[in-house]
Amino acid sequence: YYSQVLGLDLASSALLSCLPWATMAIMSNVGGWLADSAIERGTSVTTVRKVMQSIGFLGPAFFLSLLSHVHSAPAAVACMMGAQGLDAFSQSGLYSNHADIAPRYSGVLLGISNTAGVLAGVMGSLVTGNILQHGTWSQVWQVAIGLYLVGTVIWNTFASGERIID
Repeated sequence: YYSQVLGLDLASSALLSCLPWATMAIMSNVGGWLADSAIERGTSVTTVRKVMQSIGFLGPAFFLSLLSHVHSAPAAVACMMGAQGLDAFSQSGLYSNHADIAPRYSGVLLGISNTAGVLAGVMGSLVTGNILQHGTWSQVWQVAIGLYLVGTVIWNTFASGERIID
């Protein structure tokens, strides 16, 4: 994307592509602090997990929707930083939820869900390549946005922060 759409060389792309990941590292701590603070103030664990995951899905969807409308490297990097920064809130949603619902088996559950995520990432790379052979980056962003929106609905319909398995 940085090279094809923004016309950046490899060195510039490498440096700029680090910024969203740095943002994610910072924001995962912010999300964790906010989640812990809300739980300490008496907000239910289910509500906190749903809110954090919704931010982790809807935030990136919003920023990815802007990428089709920006045409400068700084604006695109800002969108990527916003997307990955808010995606980090998932660590206080989905990724923390395993310990809530099945403390004894949280490691196994995380392994299973992470495997599913990795497989989705592999498929996402294949789909992205196929889309770009015949389409545009805007279409790639549209697919990602759609998946984030569907994920938000599914998560908020079925997620719980209550212990299910001892």
